[in-house]
Amino acid sequence: MNRDELQQRLESIEWDDIEFKEASWEVPKSALSTVSAFANTAGGHLVFGVKQANGVFTITGVTDADQVQNTFLGQVRDSNKISVFLPIDGTVHNLPEGTVLAFYIPEATRQQKPVYLDGNPKKAHVRRGGRDDTCTGEELLRFMRDAAAVRYDAEPLDVDITRCFDEASVRWYRTRFAASNPGKDTAADDTAFLRSWGFLIEQGGVLRPTRAAILVLGSGEYVRQVLPRMVADVQLYRHASAQYDSTVRWADRLSVEDNLVKAWQAIVEFYFRHSERPFAVDATTLRRDDDPPDYISFREAAINLLIHQDFGDTTRVPVIRFFRDQTDFFNPGDAFASREQLLDPGDKEVRNPSVVNAFRRIGLSDQGGTGMRAIFDGWRRLGYLPPEIENHKPEKSFRLRLRKEKLISEAQLLAQAQLGAHLSEQEADVFAYLTRKGRIDLTDVKALTGLPTADARKVVQRLTVQALLVAQGETGNTFVLAEHLRARFAAEQIGEAQVNQRVGGESSPSGRTEQATAQATAQAGIGQTKLVQKLVQLTSIQWQIVGLVDVPRTIVELTAQTGHKQRAHFKRQHLEPLLAGGVVRMTEPDKPTSPNQRYVLTEAGVQLKVWREQQAAGHTEEQS
Repeated sequence: MNRDELQQRLESIEWDDIEFKEASWEVPKSALSTVSAFANTAGGHLVFGVKQANGVFTITGVTDADQVQNTFLGQVRDSNKISVFLPIDGTVHNLPEGTVLAFYIPEATRQQKPVYLDGNPKKAHVRRGGRDDTCTGEELLRFMRDAAAVRYDAEPLDVDITRCFDEASVRWYRTRFAASNPGKDTAADDTAFLRSWGFLIEQGGVLRPTRAAILVLGSGEYVRQVLPRMVADVQLYRHASAQYDSTVRWADRLSVEDNLVKAWQAIVEFYFRHSERPFAVDATTLRRDDDPPDYISFREAAINLLIHQDFGDTTRVPVIRFFRDQTDFFNPGDAFASREQLLDPGDKEVRNPSVVNAFRRIGLSDQGGTGMRAIFDGWRRLGYLPPEIENHKPEKSFRLRLRKEKLISEAQLLAQAQLGAHLSEQEADVFAYLTRKGRIDLTDVKALTGLPTADARKVVQRLTVQALLVAQGETGNTFVLAEHLRARFAAEQIGEAQVNQRVGGESSPSGRTEQATAQATAQAGIGQTKLVQKLVQLTSIQWQIVGLVDVPRTIVELTAQTGHKQRAHFKRQHLEPLLAGGVVRMTEPDKPTSPNQRYVLTEAGVQLKVWREQQAAGHTEEQS
């Protein structure tokens, strides 16, 4: 943590990745609890020499910095005080107000958790917000299951192999296996097949099914013995997600208490039944014939939910909730990989390797850890905001949200036109996301563009050169809007929200926006700067102009084709805002009153016209 980051955090609040302690003369007794909490969660900074009073942080300084630092580092290396050795780094900041010690506590590995104190596992902590909470008994069990040398889904079970399997599921699995792996199913019978592929293992001369075997292919009663809760709870609501309340009844629901093969079949059937556009599903592969982006994203998200859940957690149920504006996935069990790692190619460590491999063999779990990337790619192709991931380390849960909200809006295209910047499609996406969120990191850029790290960084560098964003923080992987744009885009976000509220959401291709945006363009008498800031949505007349000036047009042509007779009013009310907003340009800008003057779309205007056509096409498809 460098000095600038420290100062920035002092002006903020304590949260899940930083803890301030006064520690003027000695190491506080609570310091090791914070070490345990950070190590069991996602890491964080422990800072000595800062006092908190009424929510305000004040640097008081550490009196004997060497003694406090040595004492603290000695404690964290004492196996009697803390259960694992953690490579803790410290930084000394000699500030005018006093000396501050900042230590970074890394997250422990899966095998090291839970990290506890005084040789007592009951003294393990997790970080929640700005608190260090003692782990509950169930939370300790979750840590221990994930840390076990023999993975939970690979454990053999003492049950009768002649009765524990569902014949129809085994038959379906073998058929799908043969189609995905030609020539590899040479087993004479089901028992030989199951043994060949690890579903049955020999223990003391007796064949036993693994827990994964029962979960994937078991008969109902045996599945319920192994997993005494629902495999998945799928709920459909007819309203938007913001209206969700646990007391509101769903419109349709699917409760699955069967093996994972049957669960997958039932979820696909549920999706098929409620899909906005009818489609066909191959009976063998359970894949949609045309595999459009929306189905690809849903399919991969649903499979991830089934195969990566914590099957030892009987207190929480995986849930899929369909809303009008988004689909939410909740899973008990956090991902072992970070968000950035989830989006990168290559295999990741998983909770249930036997279950994952069983699905991979039949082509229902992509190789190389590409499932999450496929979710993001599908959503990107639809032009939506990137899926939202919440990998909740303290709760040990995973949430994925697929929001049906377009990344690029009319107001954002107009704002980019007014900047005069020449942005590629990928640069425009990144900039639009940044104007929405105010901050973006390199992982966000990769999620938005689908590019590898090096190429994503080049996109950011090009935006930096154009003075649209600046790097923030020590790593240089976090970015914010350039200072001269922050107030402007904050105002435009408010304006866009007001427009959307008036018209009930994003602008409709049907052109019902003129009344809602009259104030946005009826300001001809004020200065150009104020006018440009207010151009957040076009009127129906302005959209007509955009449609006409893909080739140069005179003002006479424009007034005639839009049905206007008063040329001066037309120019002031409709055309000049487009000129000021960078959507339309004059062919002879140095001679505004030239009789040869024509009006034509700028590059930004062309992009806006294409966006409009895409919106109209999407609207027509939804209506059909």
